[in-house]
Amino acid sequence: MKIVVIGGTGLIGSKLVNKLREHGHEAIAASPNSGVNTLTGEGLAEVLKGAS
Repeated sequence: MKIVVIGGTGLIGSKLVNKLREHGHEAIAASPNSGVNTLTGEGLAEVLKGAS
């Protein structure tokens, strides 16, 4: 399952992303570092394609 974690590069989000990956999920860390800006929406639609 593809799961997008907003803030996935932060303290808690990065741990969540790692756990999801350990359990076989395709976890995407969405943050400004990965080209996703939640304030403007830039990059958000692209990363959410196919996510649950």
